[in-house]
Amino acid sequence: MPTSFSRTTRSLANDSSRYAVIAWLIAVSILAGWSAWFFLAGITVYETSTKARLEVNQSAHPVAALVASKIVATRLLLGQEVQAGEVLIELDASSEKLRLHEEETRLKALPPQIASIQKQIAALEQAKSQDHRASLAVTRSAQSRHKEAIAAAEFAKDHERRLTELSGSGRIPLIEALRAKAESQKLSSARDALSSDIQRTELDAETRIHQEQAEIENLKREAARLNGELETTRMTIERLKQDIEKHFIRSPASGQIGDVAPLQVGAYVAAGEKLATVVPRGKLRIVADFYPADALGKIHPGQVARMRLDGFPWAEYGTIQARVSRVGTEIRDNRVRVEFTPELSAKSPIIMQHGLPGSIEVSIEQMTPAVMILRAAGQFMSGTAKPQAPPTEPRPL
Repeated sequence: MPTSFSRTTRSLANDSSRYAVIAWLIAVSILAGWSAWFFLAGITVYETSTKARLEVNQSAHPVAALVASKIVATRLLLGQEVQAGEVLIELDASSEKLRLHEEETRLKALPPQIASIQKQIAALEQAKSQDHRASLAVTRSAQSRHKEAIAAAEFAKDHERRLTELSGSGRIPLIEALRAKAESQKLSSARDALSSDIQRTELDAETRIHQEQAEIENLKREAARLNGELETTRMTIERLKQDIEKHFIRSPASGQIGDVAPLQVGAYVAAGEKLATVVPRGKLRIVADFYPADALGKIHPGQVARMRLDGFPWAEYGTIQARVSRVGTEIRDNRVRVEFTPELSAKSPIIMQHGLPGSIEVSIEQMTPAVMILRAAGQFMSGTAKPQAPPTEPRPL
């Protein structure tokens, strides 16, 4: 029986399942390849910081005023090469210099005064010694006369006794006995007077010695006061020299002036005010600031990194290869400091210079896409997901 769909029937009869099998095989192959990539392929995960910069290994040294004063001279020029200790700015120190001149004048006058007092002390010591020897001589002379008076008084007393006995027996007149008695009393009085003179001489000698010693002690006290004033003046001079030195702002290190404040002669600067920055010469390093969650426990010394400079498009100039050298462990301003050692090729067109800003990527681990997606899902469900998409391996340059 003929049918109205003869052509369709003939097409279905001539059709074969060979094309469907091929299509299914292609689909299965694609799915298998994608599954293998999804579960087995390794993708490099990066942590990125947009706050990276090139710095010299030695930190830049700020130049600041130690005291508040007026500028009288300045030698600061941007880009100028300076040496450590070189005077960059001179501040007004006229008041301190006048005080220094006053103290130096006083210092010159003190040593002659001390020398004069020392001579007076030596002269008084010598006079005291001579006076003591003279007093001893006078005392010995008085003691000798006293002994002579004692002997004369004893002889007169004995003579009086004998004459008194003879006058009692009538052998001599009574007047002779009375004359002998008077002579004995006179010699006794002279003996007593000499004894008193000896005591007075000794007391006078002791008094003079005490007075001379007191005068010597006063002079020694004055010399000590002048010596103390001398040392105080010397210390004051040293302090004034240090104060004057503070008015000379010197370069803290050898290097290049990298920053200069707008200064003019006659301008007033405050204590601690930053006036310039000296960038020392040396090898460069890369310094970057990471969020604590991105750096702590993830970034370690030895990891590979690459830096893209803001002023040198990476598509034209390429990137700077680097390795992590140090990782901070303390948080400052909600950032962690990480330092890198650059490995720039000699053929690179990038000009390495202190202060160049940029961004840096640190390779922290390898993981499969499946693990990455599961981790992202876990972070999303726990509320700790980052606002940006998970980092993936950048395409090679």
